[in-house]
Amino acid sequence: MRLDELSDHLQLSKQTIVRWVDRHLIDADLYWSLSESNEEVRMIDLSDDTIDFLEDFAADYRDDVVSRTEARRILKQIDRKKIKKLIRAGDVKDVEVDDETRVVVGSLEDYLMQREREEKEEDEDA
Repeated sequence: MRLDELSDHLQLSKQTIVRWVDRHLIDADLYWSLSESNEEVRMIDLSDDTIDFLEDFAADYRDDVVSRTEARRILKQIDRKKIKKLIRAGDVKDVEVDDETRVVVGSLEDYLMQREREEKEEDEDA
């Protein structure tokens, strides 16, 4: 299966899926293949049971909320101000939990997926 297809199906960024495979949190194999148009595409092999598990887990994961520190880790950004800017701009969703600002993981994944799409479009235009 193409990694981008799995990403769209689960509504998780490719970055998150690859990180989970690399950390052995899911049993899957990643590799590169050539598309019909002779372009490299990232592929993932996983069992039906793993897909079923991921569908349930991804839905719960997207509904979770995390601290801004954890949000920076998910986005692989270390600048605290960037997370605040994303929240203010409405690019990621925040909620108040026990007088603390928490970030909704699903909005982080949506933001990552949008960035991945933009990068792909830029590569195609180049």
